[in-house]
Amino acid sequence: MKERVEFVAKRGMRFEIWARQKPGKSNAAAADETFAFRVGDRVVYRIAALPPYFQFYTYTHHVDGPLTLEWDDSTIEIPLFYSFDPDNVAEKGVTFLELRDDRVIARPKASWPEWYECDPNRPQLRFSPFQAWMNDPNGLCFIDGRYHLFYQFHPVEAEWGPMHWGHAVSDDLYHWTHLPVFLHPEENLWSLGATGGAFSGSAFVGPDGKLSFFYTERLPAYDLYKDYKEVQKKVVPSAGLLRPEASQLVLVDGPPGSAHDFRDPKVWYDQARGIYRMVLGAAIDGDPAVLLYGSEDGAGWQFLSVLYRAPEHFRRHGARCVECPDFFELDGRFVLVMGFVGYTEPATGRHNLLYAQVGTFDDDRFMPSASTLQELDFGTDFYAMQSFRARDRQIALAWLFNWEFRKPAGSPYSGELSLPRVLGLDAQLRLTMVPDEGYRLLRARELTRTSPYHFICEPTRPVELSLSGKLDGICIVGRGSEGESFTLVHDSGRLALAIAEDAGDIKYHSVPLSLEQLTLFFDRGVIEVFANGGVVCGTRRTYKITALTSVEVTLSDKIRIDTSEAWSYESAWM
Repeated sequence: MKERVEFVAKRGMRFEIWARQKPGKSNAAAADETFAFRVGDRVVYRIAALPPYFQFYTYTHHVDGPLTLEWDDSTIEIPLFYSFDPDNVAEKGVTFLELRDDRVIARPKASWPEWYECDPNRPQLRFSPFQAWMNDPNGLCFIDGRYHLFYQFHPVEAEWGPMHWGHAVSDDLYHWTHLPVFLHPEENLWSLGATGGAFSGSAFVGPDGKLSFFYTERLPAYDLYKDYKEVQKKVVPSAGLLRPEASQLVLVDGPPGSAHDFRDPKVWYDQARGIYRMVLGAAIDGDPAVLLYGSEDGAGWQFLSVLYRAPEHFRRHGARCVECPDFFELDGRFVLVMGFVGYTEPATGRHNLLYAQVGTFDDDRFMPSASTLQELDFGTDFYAMQSFRARDRQIALAWLFNWEFRKPAGSPYSGELSLPRVLGLDAQLRLTMVPDEGYRLLRARELTRTSPYHFICEPTRPVELSLSGKLDGICIVGRGSEGESFTLVHDSGRLALAIAEDAGDIKYHSVPLSLEQLTLFFDRGVIEVFANGGVVCGTRRTYKITALTSVEVTLSDKIRIDTSEAWSYESAWM
């Protein structure tokens, strides 16, 4: 082999590798000239011949002392490679390893702050993967005093592909530690030239206190929009939640009228009745729908009813199905949250909106308090929201994704999550969302004011602006160093949020409201807005303005500001 590095390894240390033969190369080389671990002169692990597609490999080391890694950089491509010690991985995380020329570059947890800081497009308050692609949050749970985040993950590039579950853990929802990949597709989809894999799902703590995960497996698929098969599975995790210990097929077929869209299970236990319930996203005869399933023992499941079916309007305007339904009890009511994938709102041109309904749930019937749907985020870059119960609060995270404008090429990663949001109900039974207050501990300093409402920003730091008073008609402009800007304005009774990429054909505005309180966060291109205690929220993702130099508030005679705060923030990765 051409490259050789020696380092000290501990008994029980694990290495996980995704690799393939470099395009244009052949396996004509000898079987021991691709990748190997040696202890002294003895080969303890070898990848003899690489396929032309990506393959997952894992090695567990069994002795303390020197370990030699050998590889042929001319023949092997390794997009993701890390090591970890199962005994302390929850605290120390994985160590990412990069093979570059004749070196191994190790990036342990202590090096992550620099890695996250050096990418100008990388938000600093929000979770994002170390590298590669992420989308939906999955399996959110609070176990033994720690928050666990699983997420849709494509490990080999910063584009969507065969789905895995990434995994991270936190003590406070802001400082995250990367853990090993938890779920893999049941087949090597790269070898089949197919898509699919371990799609979205949720965590479930049963009446016995034991944790399991329900999720959708999309079987090998060759079309993104039709003719695929989705089944529901249950896995029980190992100690430490590092890997599945047992797996069970739960549901194979949907009810009459459903087709290929049948995914994203959310399961709960009805303590009063001693029964299990599950909701799934689907379509019934083409209409987006939420399905209700029941079980007496948590193992055998039966279809009970269509919990929600969207009006024909949504199907006529492109909605294919409900995705990522969430259903939970909150302050004595039940809340249904759902996304309509493919939907384009005709009045505004916005895509894939997220909606909620609040009501009662008795005898397996959901009775909404209002017939209309509540729009949860007027910016639309907040999708696939999932919530969970922890410390007597309902907490939610969502995937931030700009459906209109792709991220510039060349970044090592794609996808991030929203600020963690605490859910509540207001007096009108509307769902409210406000940031978990842990962000306050990351405040660095108040922004400098050159006038009462003109603030100078530290370009690479996240920024918060909070105002209260009589704010109808207010205009807020954030400016970058190259003259680019975003604008948040209350006009004609609605909040509207425009970013530099907008051509004006899509209208990102809220429902009507009299504006009394407003909080805006800007974090390297991520804008999250919370108005009137979180009754109205708006999220946008821009790539044209990532370094903010100033924020200016424009007032009219009718506006009265009672309180104003503006802060810069430290990185949560420090």
